[in-house]
Amino acid sequence: MNIFRKRPLSLILCIWLAVFFLFSLNIHKLRIGLLVFSFLPLIISFILRFSSRTKYLLRFATLASILAILFSYAYFDLHFSVAEQYDGEVNITGTVVEVAPSSSYSNKVTLKTKSIDGDSFARYKITLYLDKSDSGKMPAGTEISFNAKLCSFSAKTRSYNISIGVAAYADDVKNLTINSYNNSSLQSRIAYYKEYLSRYIILRTDSDSGAMLSALLLGNRDYLSPQVRLDFQRIGISHLLALSGLHLAILSLGVGKLLSAIGVRKKWRLGIISLFTLGYIALTGFSVSVMRAGFMLIISSVLFLFSHKHDSVTSLAVAVTVICLVNPCSIFSVSLWLSALATLGIITLGEYTSSRMRKNKKPLKSILHYIWLGIMSSVFAISSTLAISSFTFGSMSIIGIFTTLIFSLIVELLMYLGCIRAILGVLFPFNWLISLLTGTIEKLAEICSSGKFVSLSTNYLPIAAAIVVYTVIFYLFIILPINNRRKYIITLVILFAVVTILPIGFAIFEDNDDKIIYLSDTKSDQLLIRSNNMTCLINSSQYAKNLAYTTEDLLNEARVTYLDHYYLTHYSWSIDDELKTLLSDIMIKRIYLPVPRNDDELTILKVVAKAVEDYRTKIVLFDELTERVRVGDYHIELLHSVPYGEGTSMNAFSVTSDTENILYISSGLLDSEDGRWITGKIGDCTTLILGEHGKKYKKPVYIYGFYPKIKHMIVDSSNAFLTQSNMLQYLDNGCEILSHPKQPVYIEK
Repeated sequence: MNIFRKRPLSLILCIWLAVFFLFSLNIHKLRIGLLVFSFLPLIISFILRFSSRTKYLLRFATLASILAILFSYAYFDLHFSVAEQYDGEVNITGTVVEVAPSSSYSNKVTLKTKSIDGDSFARYKITLYLDKSDSGKMPAGTEISFNAKLCSFSAKTRSYNISIGVAAYADDVKNLTINSYNNSSLQSRIAYYKEYLSRYIILRTDSDSGAMLSALLLGNRDYLSPQVRLDFQRIGISHLLALSGLHLAILSLGVGKLLSAIGVRKKWRLGIISLFTLGYIALTGFSVSVMRAGFMLIISSVLFLFSHKHDSVTSLAVAVTVICLVNPCSIFSVSLWLSALATLGIITLGEYTSSRMRKNKKPLKSILHYIWLGIMSSVFAISSTLAISSFTFGSMSIIGIFTTLIFSLIVELLMYLGCIRAILGVLFPFNWLISLLTGTIEKLAEICSSGKFVSLSTNYLPIAAAIVVYTVIFYLFIILPINNRRKYIITLVILFAVVTILPIGFAIFEDNDDKIIYLSDTKSDQLLIRSNNMTCLINSSQYAKNLAYTTEDLLNEARVTYLDHYYLTHYSWSIDDELKTLLSDIMIKRIYLPVPRNDDELTILKVVAKAVEDYRTKIVLFDELTERVRVGDYHIELLHSVPYGEGTSMNAFSVTSDTENILYISSGLLDSEDGRWITGKIGDCTTLILGEHGKKYKKPVYIYGFYPKIKHMIVDSSNAFLTQSNMLQYLDNGCEILSHPKQPVYIEK
């Protein structure tokens, strides 16, 4: 289609953005390759014969690439790497920007530094974790000082933290002092007005409708049920709850229609809409996706005023470039790229259909054309972002095309009605209609999300390869001159259907393929069971919020997006945070916990029940001495679990079927009086797992006996050992012995 035809500025800006992003990834070989290839257009322009226009275009491409490399190096390598500039403990003074919950007992504080070790030019955003009792005294705008060591983020979280402008985190915070309070900063004022408007909207409607409108109009999702957010995520419409160009387009279109209805001239309308856009960008906290849409709208308005033409592609390229120049960290923002690429896909479809539009269509044909255009808009928007969303989130919704089309129409109507209700107040008599629309949205989302095969994993090599191939073919359609566009689009739609159907086939195969997988990562010991179309995860970990993310990663690696059962072997002080983290991404039908055995566990259970009350998940209590949980052909039995607060949290459980007997034992139980009767069960098991759980127990333990029934042995504890003679006996008997496996272990398949 060659969308860059007669748009050299768009092409140059896209080259600049691509080189800036790739060089900022800080991959040594990639950087060398970029440096070499950046000069190729310049060399080619001198060697081969081209028209003057092409020569200048090639030379500008080289210039753009070099400038992007220099800009990236100056910002990220020389300026942004604050942890490398300050070694050891430093004194930091800064202003609190945001305080957000990190766990039930701590908050994550984002700080904008004023000085580091007295250097007033050291202006960065850093994070530190403080007790809620301390951070509760620090609203946004509070100036604090403290001593700490600045540390770099891990490779896993680096890109996310850079995308929000956070350069490092403070470790081992000491001598924390509050210097002053200042609630008059721009960010604190924006936060105040945003919160005020959210509460005003809720007051004018009802709690559910107000929470939905607050998310749609202001991007404030604090009042929205977490289950609704999960439902939207699973059915592929989470972008409707994250402020983006769609919301700004709906509101600006409404403002434009209103101004047109009262007779305001077009030039004045464009000016008023531009001012409204700037105000909305500020009110929403300068969200990068809203900024992209806002700048694009303003640039388009300016171009129209001077040339009476609209160029959406150039406006998009300029808008994204301006955002990255003003805030270079935005180059790592997934929301910016998803928003920009989805817009590019819709623009591409618009340019294709504009040349094929026919006037004076019959009503039925007009309706069918509108439906087709809506479906194709979803296809093009999803196609342009498919690779990024799949590889970033590890899953995709198979009904995203249809839910985007249906829910977008209802959301648009709800936003208009919500604005009218907020402005007119009691003069607006149709509050029942807002409640009806909100209820319809939430109920439809619940129905669509409840299925097991709605949100499916893309963590399969064939699916990943198909997505890459399809993405390449899609973008070739955008940038190449293609004569028969209609056939190409038909081919794209067919390939899109294939890519969408592939995860369904793999998911059905996985669901029908009975297997047991041992998953382990540092302190995390977990057993995943699939049997008779049921999936259960047994967690025997030292619970902490960071391990919740480890569990997410392990489930993603095992391609799990839906759990029928989540079986927890014991209580822990951070189990509520762990569950909230998991439930924000994974649908869990039932959560199993032992019946509370003391007051501490009863208190924890109440906290857990409170944490999950907004989710459609059921807490089931079982008696470890008498009850077994069934998962397909398998039975789970908790053999030993130390009550919370009564010593180390070592435990043991078994998973049995007609042919398998899997025994998990915390290694410390091998030398414990409480666990001696459990070790007697080793002789009957076919698989023995010596887990890392029970970190308080450090004494080395050995397995001296030989148990011929054991065919698999996983030694995942740093304190458990086999004697050399025993190991040879097991190996000679055909037993497979694994020590500290780093990959999922298939016990039965």
